Amino acid sequence: MTDHDLHQPGPGPLRAAAGAVELAQAVTRLVSVDGCRLADSNPLAPLARDIARSMTETGLTVHRCAQHDLLYRLGGVCLLAVPAESGTCSSGVAVSWTAHNLLLLDWDRYGTYAGTQQAMNTALGGVLRAFGYPIAPFGSGGAWLVTGRRETETGR
Repeated sequence: MTDHDLHQPGPGPLRAAAGAVELAQAVTRLVSVDGCRLADSNPLAPLARDIARSMTETGLTVHRCAQHDLLYRLGGVCLLAVPAESGTCSSGVAVSWTAHNLLLLDWDRYGTYAGTQQAMNTALGGVLRAFGYPIAPFGSGGAWLVTGRRETETGR
C-alpha cells in the first residue's frame, strides 16, 4: 500500500454530491395544476420540495408530470401543487403513482395497470405517513393530499 492510498478521500463527499444532484433533478420535475414548472415563489413550493426529497430518499423517482417532457412516459411519483382555489377544501401537494406508458397504454393489461395503481398509491400513503406528513385522501384514484410540513426529524 502506498502513502497515496492512505490519503484517498472516503465515499462520503461523493454520496453527498450525488444526493444533491438527485434532489435538484427531482425538484425540476415539480409542476402546478396548470402543468407548468412550479415557481419558487409558489407558497406550496417548499412543501413540494420536501416531499420530492423524501421520495428521492426512499429510492422512488419523481415523475416528470409535464406532458411535453420527453421523459413523461417513464412514470414514478407524481407531485402536483394544488391550491385551495382549485376546488379542494385545502391547499397541498397531491401525491400519486403514475405507471410507465408501457403498462398505462397496454389496454390488454388494464387489470394489471389498475391493480398496480392501487397498490402503489396505498404504498405511497404509508411512505408519507412514515415521513410524518399530514395526509388526506384526494380524488377518486387513490391519490393523497399532503396538507402540511412534516414533523421535524432529529438532525434536520
